[in-house]
Amino acid sequence: MAGLTNTLHDEAPPQRVSTTTQATELNIASVEMFLHRLIQADVNEDGHPVLAEILGDLEQAGLPAGTPVMLAMPNGRAFVTLVFALLLRGLVPVLLPSSAPLDRVKRMARVLGAKSILSGVGTFARRFAEKGRPIGTIAELRQFNEVQSSLFQPGEVILLTSGTSGIFSGCLFNIASLFRNGERHAASIGQTPGDRVLISLPMYYSFAFVGQLLTTFRLGGQAILSGPPFTPLHFTSTISSYGVTQASITPLMLEAWLRSEDKTLPACLRRLTIGGAQAKPANIEELIAHNPGLEVFLTYGLTEAGPRVSTLAAHLEPASRYASVGHPMPGITVRLNREKPEDQVGELIIETDTALIRTLGGRSTPIGAVKGNRTEINTGDLFSMDEDGYLYFHKRRASSISIHGEKVFVKSVCETTETIPGVSRAEAWVSTAQTGEVSLTLDVYVTDTSMTEADIRRQLAQVLLRSEQPTHLVIHHEQGGWRKT
Repeated sequence: MAGLTNTLHDEAPPQRVSTTTQATELNIASVEMFLHRLIQADVNEDGHPVLAEILGDLEQAGLPAGTPVMLAMPNGRAFVTLVFALLLRGLVPVLLPSSAPLDRVKRMARVLGAKSILSGVGTFARRFAEKGRPIGTIAELRQFNEVQSSLFQPGEVILLTSGTSGIFSGCLFNIASLFRNGERHAASIGQTPGDRVLISLPMYYSFAFVGQLLTTFRLGGQAILSGPPFTPLHFTSTISSYGVTQASITPLMLEAWLRSEDKTLPACLRRLTIGGAQAKPANIEELIAHNPGLEVFLTYGLTEAGPRVSTLAAHLEPASRYASVGHPMPGITVRLNREKPEDQVGELIIETDTALIRTLGGRSTPIGAVKGNRTEINTGDLFSMDEDGYLYFHKRRASSISIHGEKVFVKSVCETTETIPGVSRAEAWVSTAQTGEVSLTLDVYVTDTSMTEADIRRQLAQVLLRSEQPTHLVIHHEQGGWRKT
C-alpha cells in the first residue's frame, strides 16, 4: 500500500513457560482417553456416546475423505466427540453456531461446498422436514442435495469468521497449525497437563475451539464443559464444584461478574484469561484487587491467525498497562502500517506460521503475502505500540464492529437486507452511547410501500444471527436521495 511506513517488532520471549509433557497425537486411543477425562457440568452423563460406534456410522455413510461436514451443535460431550470423530475419519469439520437460522446454514453450505450437516436430535433437527441418518445416538447426518460438494484434505478444519471476511465465509486451516497455535498459547499463560480447564464460551468460537479444547487435548489435560449462557452464579459454582483451575471469559462476561455481589473467585481457580482487546482497564484492576494471587492474562487474537496472537500477564504488570494486550507470542511477528510516519496508530499486520490456508467465500482478495510457511495477515484492527513493544488496541476498521461482544460485519448486513424482494438498498450507521454501548441503525429503502419493519426483520431473522440484527430499523420509500437517521 503506497505511502505507508512500517514499525517492526519481533516476538518477545514468552511471559510464562509451561511444563508440558510430549504433545498428544491425534488418534483413536488419545481421543478416547480425552473423552474419558472430559466432564460435562450439570448433566447426568450415564451412557456416554461411544466413539467406535460413531466412527463406524460415519464410515457407513460413505463420505469421501476430505468431505466438509457442517457441525451445528451446542457445547457438550456430543460436540467434542463428533468433531474428533470427523477428524479421525479424514473428514473436514465446519463449525457452526447451533442457533444459526436454516436459511443461513443453507447459504453457508453453498459458499463452502459443504453438502453434509451433522446436528443433534433435538431442536436444530426439527428445522428439517426429513429425518436424518443416525450417527450413534447423538446426531443425525443430512445432505443438502442442491449443493455442489467440495473436497479438501484430511486433517483440515473450517472455522467461520464474521469480523474480517464477511458473514458468509470461512477460514480453512490445517489441524497441525491449530495445534501449534494452541501450544504457544498454553506456553504464554502457563497452562499444564494438570489443569482442569472450564470451557464455557461457545466452542464454534475460534478461541474456545483452539485455545481451550484443542490445547487441552494436546496437553493431555482435562476439560470441563459448560454453558452458554453465562451467569456469574453458575460460573463460580461450576468452578467450585469441579475444582476448575483455568477459565476464560470475555470482557462483557467480566463486567457481568463484577456487577454481582461476590467479586471473589473460588480459590481453586489459578488462572483466568480474558479477550483483552476490549477489556476496560478499570475492570481488570478491580478483578485483580479482589482476587490476590489469581493469574490474569489479557489476550488478543484473530481467527485468520489461528487464532491467538498476543498475551499480557496483567497480574505481573502495573495498572498503567492494563489497556495493553501484551507482546506477540513466540513465532509471531507484528508491525504497524501507519498512514503517516508521525502517526501513533496503525493497522496491525501479523506474520505467522499458524495462519489459515485460505479464505472460502467472502472477500476474493488474498489476506496477505505468503512467505514460505508464513502468512502475512492484515487484521483490520488499529493498534499503537509503546517503546517496550507492548500492543494497545484502539478500534476496528469500519467494515466490522463489536456489539455485545460479538463481531458484526456491517457490509454483510446491508447486502443481506438488499436481497429481500422490494428492498432497493440499505445503509448502516454505527453509533456509540455515552455508556459505551454500540448500536447499529439500518436505513432500508423500499419500492414496495406495503413493507413494514416487522416484514423486514422477519426475513432478516431467517439469515442473520441475533447479534447481527440491527438495533434500529427505519424504512424509507425510495424517492431518490437518502438521509442519516
